[in-house]
Formats: sequence, structure tokens, C-alpha cells
Amino acid sequence: MVVTPPRGAKAWGLLAYLAASDRDRSRSELAELLFATAEDPLGALRWNLAALRRLLGLPDALKGDRLHLELPEGFIVDTRLVSVGDPAALSWHQLGEELLAGVSFADCPVFETWLIAERQRLKRRTTSLLREAALTASARGDLDFAIQCASELVTRDPFDEGHHALLIRAHGSAGDRIAARRQFEACQELLRSELGTEPGPAVDAALRSAEALVPRRPPAPSSEEAFARLAIAWQSFLSGTIDHAIDVMRGAVTIADACNDASLHANTRIFLGAMLGMAVRGWDEAATALSEAHHIAQQASLPADAATALGVRAGVDMMRADYTNARRCAEAGLALSDDPGARSVNLMFLAAIEADLGDLQEATEQARSATSAAASSGDPVRILYSAAHAARIALMSDDLAASRAELTTGLAAGGDTMLAIKPWLMTMLAEVELGEGHFDKAKDDADSAATIASVTNVAYQQALASRARGLIDAAEGDTTAAITQLTEALSQARRTTGEGYTFHWPVTFVLDSLVQVTAVEDPSSSRRWAVTLLEHATALGMEQFASRAQAQLDRTPQIRSKAVENADPSR
Repeated sequence: MVVTPPRGAKAWGLLAYLAASDRDRSRSELAELLFATAEDPLGALRWNLAALRRLLGLPDALKGDRLHLELPEGFIVDTRLVSVGDPAALSWHQLGEELLAGVSFADCPVFETWLIAERQRLKRRTTSLLREAALTASARGDLDFAIQCASELVTRDPFDEGHHALLIRAHGSAGDRIAARRQFEACQELLRSELGTEPGPAVDAALRSAEALVPRRPPAPSSEEAFARLAIAWQSFLSGTIDHAIDVMRGAVTIADACNDASLHANTRIFLGAMLGMAVRGWDEAATALSEAHHIAQQASLPADAATALGVRAGVDMMRADYTNARRCAEAGLALSDDPGARSVNLMFLAAIEADLGDLQEATEQARSATSAAASSGDPVRILYSAAHAARIALMSDDLAASRAELTTGLAAGGDTMLAIKPWLMTMLAEVELGEGHFDKAKDDADSAATIASVTNVAYQQALASRARGLIDAAEGDTTAAITQLTEALSQARRTTGEGYTFHWPVTFVLDSLVQVTAVEDPSSSRRWAVTLLEHATALGMEQFASRAQAQLDRTPQIRSKAVENADPSR
């Protein structure tokens, strides 16, 4: 049935806002939001609500003082399907079009701010939907569709190297090395001409993978050889030889593929994905390996392996701040298996997601369950990693004693060998020592973390070490040195982009520290950092940090204008 659409943009804006709302909205709130400049705001709202009822063909909808858009069965709201990652949205030719394209609301600044943020959120969700479709199709062998989705990603955001890498891998999986090389060269030409840079490690690794030939060696490789390589690669990685270990694990995957052992096929990919994720290397390669591992394990009825693959994938997506997909993976992993090792991974990342999104009580409960499951598994890596996440959540909750207890457990489990993870724990221990007034111990821990991170070259750990040293400088009254350390930390946190993706919560933590450290002596810089933090946290859904940034702006309302373009003093 064709329905005449309502006149004017306000009705469409009202519909978009109600469709996105997860709670009832009062008439007075909506009138103030969209019709404050009208002679009769509530009357204007009533007229637009009537127009929406005619549009929807629902004469009894949107009535009363509290309004919520409830639609009967058969109605489809495109933005809602994109938000939850429903694959049905992939068939729409309008997928990815801007929400209320070409429409602005200059007389409604609060709504305009919401609309800008909502457009960015839907753009991120559309990208996530396409990425997941490409990965799932590739894992299942539907390479034509994988190439189609990856090509769409490149078209939408040609400067995201992870998208190019994903397309190169899809061509390689299809056996088309010429197309893979052509895509690499297209990426290379774009980056050289527009940015004056070369493709990063993620794109290079994708090309090497696409062009690699499985060696023909008599005798055929054995499962024992693949398992031996897996063990060597994992131990080398944990000891801090990051990039060499990743290359060895890639070789283990290749050898495993020549063996008739589904568990081996899955586990080499799980370990490769875990290594890439923990070191914040190429997201595309990590997600591809883990999606394949999940599919292989499911087909072979290996629920613990399938659940572990989903849990590690949840962690990789959490790092990208794709919280919707990360939560979906972790919850699916928990439903698949009661294996304590698999449960610890999924629970740990569910806790991390809730912490990032600001629900610290739920995060703490999930973290307790994760550390308990990790202890039951007996795996020191799971014990250490779950303790690290629990310690971070305790720090965010200002519970220094709980954080210290978790860090003690984690460092004991790791001993002196797990250098790939240790700097993160040492930076948190430095923050605990600082909070308790032990400045010298805090400096020693921060310096140790920085030294190890400089060797392992894990950018987010370098960033957190620099942040810890900046906080120590600030506590000692040297604001100039603190700002120098914190701006260096921000640069280090953002540097992971060249390796395939940005690990977002370290960036958020550093920005928050810059807001707080500059607040007293340089309020103008603090306000600009607060604008940057507000934009960053709002776009990612990190409500706790968005609220902290907004509180800083509320304390200095005189500059809450359009300082957004020059918000980041480091740019």
C-alpha cells in the first residue's frame, strides 16, 4: 500500500527518534526536543503525531502522555535491524544510506546533536554487519558473497586498511591471486597518493597469505608437527617474541590444513586469532581465523573449541568497540559449552564489554564468574588474562584493594614468562600504588612496564605505561611533564590503526586523563580535551566516559560552542 508521506522534516525526525528510543518519552520532552521554537510546541507535536499515525496506518498508536513506538507484527524498521545486526538488512539497496539524508534541524540543536551521533552509530553498525557477513561467508566457503561484502566495505571506507586486507584474503581464499595482488596495488596506490603512506602490516600479511602456496613435501606433514609448531609459537608469543611467533603460528595453520584433524584445524586458528588480538595486530586476519575455527568446530561437533573461538572473537570485536557483535559472540559462546576454559573467555569479555559501556556492577559480577571459571580451567594464561580484566574493572570502580588482589593473582599465574601480557598488569599495579600514595613503587612498576612494552612493541601497552608515568608526574605536581607523557600515550594508543584497527578503551582512558590533569592549570585545554573525549565516547557508546566529559564541559559552559573542529590539541 502506498501512503502519502507527511510534509516537513519534523515528522520524520520524530519517527527516527522514537524508533531508536529504548524507553518511553514524555510529550513535554519531545515537544522541547523538536518543537521548542513553535508558537505552540505541544500543538505542533500533536499535529506531527497525527501525521505519523496516518503514515503508519495505526490510528491508536502514539497516544497518551508517555510515548513509545510499538509496531505490530509485519512492520520492519530498518534502523532497528541494522542496530541488532540482522542479516536481512544485507538485501536492501538502501543499506548504508545516511539516516534522514540531506535533512538538518538547525532550530533544534539538541536533536541535531543526537542525529549526528545516531548517523555515526548506524554507520558503524552497517560496517559491522558487512564485516560479519564477509567473515561468515568466507568461513562457510561462499567466497563470491564474501568478496561482494568485502568490496562493499572498501567502497564505503577506502581508507580503512582492514577492509582492503579482508578483500585481499577473500580473493586469496577463492584462489584468485591476481585479483588479490590487484587489490593490494589499488590500496597501495590510494594510500600513497592521498596520504603519502604505505600499506601497513595487516595488508602486507593479507597479501602474503593470499599468494602463499602450500608446500609439497614428502612425507606429508603430520599432526604432531603442527601441534609442535603451535606449542612453540604460543610459548614464544607469551615470552614476548610477538611477530616471529605469529609467523610461526601461520605456518602451523598451513600444516594443520594438510592434516585430517578437525580439532587441529580449529585450534591453530584459535591460537592465531588470540595472538593477533592480544597483540592488537590485524583485525581482519584474527576475525577470519576465528570465524573459520568456529565453523570448523561446529561442523566437527567440538563445542568447547567452537565456544572458545567465539569468546576470542568477542574480545577482538570488543577491542574495536563493536560491542553489539562482541556481546552476540560471547553470549553464543556461553550457550555452546560448559567447559570452564571456554566459559572464562566468554565471561571475561562480557565483563569487559559491560565495563566499557558503564555498567560496572554487572561487569564486576561477570568478572568474578570469569576468574572462577579460569581457576577451574587451571590454565595460567586464562587465569592471568581474566585477572587483568577484573583488575581493570576494579580500578574503574575505584576499588584499589580489589584491583591489587586481582593483579597479585594474575602476576603469580604469569610468573616471569608472560611478557606479552605483563606490561598491562604492571601499569595497573602502578596506578594502584599511586592511589595508595606509594610513588616510588608506582614509578618502578610503570618503568618496568614501559621497558617490556618497548621490546614486545604492543602499542596499547606502551600507551598505558606512558599514561601511568603521566599520572605519577601529575600527582607529584609536574603538570608539564605529565601532559608530555599523556600526549605521547595518546599517540601510542592511536598508533594501532596502522596494524589493522584501533583498540579504543586505552584511547578513552588517556583522553580522560588529559581532561583531568589539565583541568586546574589549563582549563582551556581541558575543555578541548573534554570535547574530544565526549565525541569519542559518545560514538562508541561508552556512557561513563561521555558523562565525565560532559560534566567537565558543564563546569565551563562558556565554551560549549562549536569548538569541535579544533577539539584535539594534538591535531
